[in-house]
Amino acid sequence: MAQEFENDDLFGDSLDTKMSFLEERKAANNDGIYRIQLDKAKDKKKGYRSVIRFLPNVTKEGKLGESAIEKITHYVNIPNNKEMSGFFDSPKNFGKEEHCGLSSLFYQLDKSKNAVLKEKAKCLQYSKKYYSYVLILEDEQQPELVGKIMIFQYGKTIADKIKTEMNGEITGEKCNVFKVETGKDFVLVVKEIQTGDETYPDYKNSSFKERSPLQIYVEGKGFKPVPIVDGKVAPKAQAMVKEFLMKREHNLDEFAPKRLTDEQQAKITEITNFLTGKVSASFNQSKSKPSSEDFDMEDVVSTESVTNSGGTKGSEDDDDFFNFD
Repeated sequence: MAQEFENDDLFGDSLDTKMSFLEERKAANNDGIYRIQLDKAKDKKKGYRSVIRFLPNVTKEGKLGESAIEKITHYVNIPNNKEMSGFFDSPKNFGKEEHCGLSSLFYQLDKSKNAVLKEKAKCLQYSKKYYSYVLILEDEQQPELVGKIMIFQYGKTIADKIKTEMNGEITGEKCNVFKVETGKDFVLVVKEIQTGDETYPDYKNSSFKERSPLQIYVEGKGFKPVPIVDGKVAPKAQAMVKEFLMKREHNLDEFAPKRLTDEQQAKITEITNFLTGKVSASFNQSKSKPSSEDFDMEDVVSTESVTNSGGTKGSEDDDDFFNFD
């Protein structure tokens, strides 16, 4: 028996509603990352503005972990060859003594006297990022995120600002901005700037406010400051604060660096052979592609911005290329 259906669905105007595949979709915050969407800034000159609070890392086990995860990621971008392009966490994440094949390959190509090989070094790109928990205190561009604990991915510019506070270089008083009792809210100001053909987000105008106790978000009541007694969180409030800090949808360890798999090691060998002229025909037999969902393309440092001294002339939010100090 033939399947019955409404003629209006097929021969009417309903078909126009079935074209959603043409709509441009942007990544949602379903991975827990707090993303700055510059296109939502109401005033392009003022940029994107929000206020966040860096939070201590209370692990799933209820213990105190490192305040930030540091991760070095390589992006291989070979035009017209998607099979060889992809993301790889650097072995240097697990110790400076670890051998990193992509780092070695970059230096081999970049230091070559062969102009063709030197040009191929630009296919290898790099990023060092940090991941920390943050509480969204204000965000008029994405008000639905206010009150949520999310994971903030940031680079050298903001890491340096945290270090400056830790050393007391501005006020003369050392401050750990992650502390519940005496940390500082962070005013995030992000503007889009252009250098040559490259456009990137600039964070240099962001700054920390005065010391203040952490504010906890209470559904329906807004933010309430944590009660402090003799410089410490009041004993009766400690359990509540800890429970609040663990109230999140994603955990930092989801973004921790991962060791290369055997398949990724094999692909790095194939990439090396390809870029150095030793092409392996067996590579195209592999259809899988390394990926890193938490790594945004705007965070990539292109080797085109590498100077002879090893520094960069691109975004201020990036570390020196292959600088593991």
